[in-house]
Amino acid sequence: MNEAYFLGSSGKNGFFSCFNQLTPKIEGQYTYIIKGGPGTGKSSLMRKIAEEMEKKDIECERIFCSSDPDSLDGIIFPSLRVSVCDGTSPHTLDPDYPGATGEIINLGDCWDKDILFENKEKIIELTDKNKACHKRSRRFIESAFSIFGDGEKICRDSLDEERLMRYASRVAGRHFKKPSGRIGTEKIRLLDAITPKGYLFLSDTVNSLCDMKIVFEDDFGIAASKLISEIRTYALASGFSVISSPCIGREKAIRHIIIKELSLGFFTADKLCSLNILPDKTVNLKRFYSLSELSAHKSRMTFAKKAANELLHEAICALKMAKDIHDDLEKCYVEAMDYEKINRIAAALTERIWQSEWWSEE
Repeated sequence: MNEAYFLGSSGKNGFFSCFNQLTPKIEGQYTYIIKGGPGTGKSSLMRKIAEEMEKKDIECERIFCSSDPDSLDGIIFPSLRVSVCDGTSPHTLDPDYPGATGEIINLGDCWDKDILFENKEKIIELTDKNKACHKRSRRFIESAFSIFGDGEKICRDSLDEERLMRYASRVAGRHFKKPSGRIGTEKIRLLDAITPKGYLFLSDTVNSLCDMKIVFEDDFGIAASKLISEIRTYALASGFSVISSPCIGREKAIRHIIIKELSLGFFTADKLCSLNILPDKTVNLKRFYSLSELSAHKSRMTFAKKAANELLHEAICALKMAKDIHDDLEKCYVEAMDYEKINRIAAALTERIWQSEWWSEE
């Protein structure tokens, strides 16, 4: 089963992070947090561990890096209650209870400090340029979501929420049993993020987990997020486990949900992110708004959509520049690394995870 997610992305208020999902306060949970510079082999180490554990039929969730979707920020083994993650900026992590619930794996032990010192000026220059590109990208992203928010406000003021909630009840009645007295569990994962490849939606994960994909078309996503949030509540009340994907532009809003037990997903299609999936059912939510209100503000809404997309385009260009600079920065570290030592660390870590006492006794 192909499960991959993001846990962070540049968003409306800087870096939107769900990385606390890697260190949840669950009994038996243990997290290995990798520290090291760019190009030190963090992603490759995690990829090796994931591949070895999957050979042992252990399910793995891959967490992609929004700054480079070809790299990993983390891997999660749900059945083992173990995760391995990149603990460097912008999602700096440390164990809450060192040695008890997690530990640090320091790849700095595998580099030649003399080689890095010889390249000190280049490393500093590239690091500063990379940070400047990310800062520029985030200014565009914050502006894009701010302008898009003008359209969201119009939609919010025009929404017939009571009618929408009645519809949510009917949808839930078709898909979920009545409340069982047992509340389902929820985990937070991002199915989309702003990346150097664009506003990227992880369609492979959705296609892997969902036989039934229901898409709510909604230009600014206000009705869709309220509807999906209400459906999520019904699903949890019926005892189902839910994967909830928040909206990086409205941090308290839910953008998509997946109910794995039913192989069912509900998704938002707005004017910022293309879902690139083939839905089994598409529902246009325009009927839940006052059409006269929307018509009265048509020019404002058209401007908000166009300007937000143009600003996001500039943000993505800045992220591409940051990625190119990061690739050059990685080269400075690659020549300084002892990758045989890193491979030995990966092998030892794989064995430790496989032999973990907290799951093997169950």
